[in-house]
Amino acid sequence: MSISSINYGSSVLGAQIRNINQQLTDLSTQLSTGKLSQNYSGMGTNEGFAIASRAHLSNIAAYTDTITNVNVNINLANTALQSLTTIRSTVQTGSATSSQDLNVNGQTVAQNTAAAQFGSMVGVLNTQSGNRYLFSGTAYNTQSVANAGDIINGTTTQAGLKQVMAERQAADLGTNGMGRLVQSTLASGAIQVQEDSPTSPFGLKIAAVSSTLTGATITGPSGSPVAFSVNLNGTNPNNGDKLSVQFTLPDGSTEQIDLTASTATPTPVGSFAIDPGNPNVIPPVPSNPAITSANLNTALNTAITKLANTSLVAASAVAAGDNFFNTAGSASANVAATGNLSSYSSTTGTGSVALQDSALAAASTTTSLDPSATPHLNGAVLNALANAPTGTTLTITGASGAHTITFDPTVTTVTTASGNTTIGLASGSAGKVSDILNAIATAAGIPAANVTLSAGGNIQIATGTGTDVAITGGAAATALGLSSVTRGSVASTPQITGSTVLSGTATTGGPEVLATAFQAGSAGPPAVNPDTITVNGQTLTFVASGASGPNQINVTDNITTLLSKIDQITGTSKPSTIHGGVITINTDDPGSLNITSSNSTAFAALGFTTSPVTAAKAPLRVGSSPLGSATTLVNGTANTVKWYTGNDGPGSARSTAVARVDDSVTVQYGAQADETAIRTQLQAIAVYGTFSTSPTGQYSGAQVAALSLRTTQALTPQAGQQKIEDIQTDIAMAQNTMKDASTRQTQAKAQLQTIVDQAESASPDQVASEILSLQNALQASYQTTANLAQLSLVKYL
Repeated sequence: MSISSINYGSSVLGAQIRNINQQLTDLSTQLSTGKLSQNYSGMGTNEGFAIASRAHLSNIAAYTDTITNVNVNINLANTALQSLTTIRSTVQTGSATSSQDLNVNGQTVAQNTAAAQFGSMVGVLNTQSGNRYLFSGTAYNTQSVANAGDIINGTTTQAGLKQVMAERQAADLGTNGMGRLVQSTLASGAIQVQEDSPTSPFGLKIAAVSSTLTGATITGPSGSPVAFSVNLNGTNPNNGDKLSVQFTLPDGSTEQIDLTASTATPTPVGSFAIDPGNPNVIPPVPSNPAITSANLNTALNTAITKLANTSLVAASAVAAGDNFFNTAGSASANVAATGNLSSYSSTTGTGSVALQDSALAAASTTTSLDPSATPHLNGAVLNALANAPTGTTLTITGASGAHTITFDPTVTTVTTASGNTTIGLASGSAGKVSDILNAIATAAGIPAANVTLSAGGNIQIATGTGTDVAITGGAAATALGLSSVTRGSVASTPQITGSTVLSGTATTGGPEVLATAFQAGSAGPPAVNPDTITVNGQTLTFVASGASGPNQINVTDNITTLLSKIDQITGTSKPSTIHGGVITINTDDPGSLNITSSNSTAFAALGFTTSPVTAAKAPLRVGSSPLGSATTLVNGTANTVKWYTGNDGPGSARSTAVARVDDSVTVQYGAQADETAIRTQLQAIAVYGTFSTSPTGQYSGAQVAALSLRTTQALTPQAGQQKIEDIQTDIAMAQNTMKDASTRQTQAKAQLQTIVDQAESASPDQVASEILSLQNALQASYQTTANLAQLSLVKYL
């Protein structure tokens, strides 16, 4: 038998001593480091929480760095935007209040200031934060805006704003300096003013004409190209009678010319002279309406020329700035489309109305209503109208409701108010047959040109596409041979208008209908697919009735409704228009405009004879030479400076810079120099600071004054339009979002650190207490071991 030796190291007591010694070592490490362990395995069961907390703390640190960097960018951007508002205020104040005195360069002090401020604005828009251009969108490594000198003056190969403005001005003024209007005298003696092209975007556009000229006939504006005419019909107007013509200018503004008939000497500004004749010679020379008409012709020419060389020049500069800076565009129909309607007329049937009293001759518009004059209207007719001493009345109900014409035997004047006319028939009356015709037209709410005398002197009423004319019977109606006028169905093809209906058949008393109509589908048999118009990839479908949403339209709707549907799809900020039978589709994104139709014939009836309908992309330049007779704007990308060089893709400017600032929170803080608020300000200041004129020109002061007014308006924030302050608000909201996230993260950071500390940190007091306890245990173990070590084999035996 063998006896194993007694080994201390392998004894239970020895193992216990080694364990205590290891614990002392671990506790000493904890005391010196403050940590429970130097590895995860010694941290205990809560270490999983500590690890997750540390990961979250790391994320918070990254978010904090991001917030710091984004705040730097936002603060710089906000400073830049604030500078832009200061620049806006400076230029606006100058344009609104400064003197219009011109220097040798044909500019005012305010314009010189604007030119300098334009350079400052370009510098602000090229602000960088590190290597990031703040107003370039996603193209943050690219300079936001071209150099100021290149934008204005161009380069060796590309035109700048100054050249684009000069070209546009030449195109808008036209070869005769009258804003592309042609003035002439017709064979009938009427004065006609006509636009030179039905499709040209340049020059003055005739919008409306009104007149109080006694005895005059006003025709239009109508036709293609649009025109109007004024015929005095051999009659002098009364002192104070007025002709008013309203024009639309290239920048969308409107201006009105007012010409007043005057007997004053000298003739006041804005008036034309009524020929006085010469009563002081023998024989006396009577007043000559032909000379009066010539005076009106001259005054109208002078007024149009002045308007063209003042307000039109200013509007042209603004339009050129829009062509250069703006990304919007338009597409016009190829031709002035004609409609399919019923035109209506009625002729009075009483032959006696046609006769003058003094001869068996037809009455004319100048035939007097004065019973003592020679010649005058048939005496029996005058007596019936006068019905002394009470007079008679004639009630006419037309487009503008019921109105009354009163024939008064006690007065000699002709007066009109609110559609009602009083015609004096007393001896010495100034009234003429033309006054009766004008009174009928006024009461019926139809153009004066629609009420005329036939070759035999009978009264004719042509109501066109308006409502029927109802005439209340009575002594006056009988005397004049008038009866109610119900429109017939004589086919005609005038230009389409906004009220032209898209489908149907022209009927008596009905509206104008498109020549070749769009059709709704039918279930059949055979089944017929509905007509469609596809706009930028979205389909607009024609239905019989009950159209809903932006992608359906009734065939019984009119062209105005169709244009509004198209505008809804394209999202244009400028509504599409129709003028002189020509449709113009406006779009904020010409590059994407693409319009087609499944019914090419009906589409052509709208004037779109080529498909698809597209628009030229900005920048836009005058399309042909000579400039004064050009009729198109074309894409000028290849030969024109591109002022904005940053990102111009789809999406909001703010989304071009996005940062995550919390686990579930992102902020958008991007900006682009081509945003509407920034672009319109840059555009207005550039145009104002670039425009110059002859220092000694006849119209120079008025040109600058008109441009100053437009600049002031352009720099005045408008309701519903983006402002610089809106951009500042957007990025301020991003800052507030980051501030809130930072506050939450600070609170979370403290809580997470507590979890980590509780899981990993060692309490010095507790460790010291444990060390002391272990030291006592170790000392007792050593004493026990020492006693056991004295045991020998002899003693054991």
